[in-house]
Amino acid sequence: MRPNFLPRVWLLLAAILASQAQASVFDRDDRITESADVHGDSAPIGMMWADKLATGFLVSQCHVLSVQHVFEGAAPAIGRRAVFGALASDPHHWTASWGTVIAAGEVAGDPLDYDAARAADWVLMRLDKCLGKKLGFVTLATEPPALTRDLKSAGYPYDRRDRGGITVDPACRIAGTRQRVWLNDCAALSGNSGSPIFSEIQQNGRTVLYVYAMQSAAHDSSAPVQFNPARANVATPMAGIIPQIEDIIGRPHSKAAVDQPVVIADLQP
Repeated sequence: MRPNFLPRVWLLLAAILASQAQASVFDRDDRITESADVHGDSAPIGMMWADKLATGFLVSQCHVLSVQHVFEGAAPAIGRRAVFGALASDPHHWTASWGTVIAAGEVAGDPLDYDAARAADWVLMRLDKCLGKKLGFVTLATEPPALTRDLKSAGYPYDRRDRGGITVDPACRIAGTRQRVWLNDCAALSGNSGSPIFSEIQQNGRTVLYVYAMQSAAHDSSAPVQFNPARANVATPMAGIIPQIEDIIGRPHSKAAVDQPVVIADLQP
């Protein structure tokens, strides 16, 4: 890792404090801190450092998915550089790598359409160092109606930056859809943009994270508020992203079973 990495982190932390993102925790704050150890289920989920701070997650050995608004300015996201890191070694040291954006969402239709912008709020970054070889990676999937509840979300919100692990909302749900985005009550505060919304599936004696959507935006609230679908947090579904990235990071392996997720992409490096 470059020697000037930590000073850059502190500059970015100062920037995020100066311009807090919208954020909401609904009903009650039941978030917990879990270990992000390399052997833990959450190891593929980490933090993105660019013009802002966000969450990201490994979708192959060498690729990370996160939100496009981690970059500021009018310049295209493709070709821009960022850092992805995870607390895989211990709670005080990041396992990190620089990377380059190689694919990004494009707004279809009116650029002022809020939901269209959220649906296009994603970037795929190829890491200089393939951290997924050590940390593993998630499985991308669609979301059948039966799986709108009993979901989880995890990331690195700034308000829990001193907890020494990853912050998990252990029980959240998809409340509905609007155009091409999903409305949800998963906790989302500054830094949670890019947090995966997932379920944990047991496969061959291990836990696999099936990611159905990625948190994009939320309404601002400094304290837990009662859930209202009109002010729900907004997530970008994987079903709209997978067709645009599967040729880059691996061919999908479709799988369907009764009462199980319909997997669009079980991506391999």
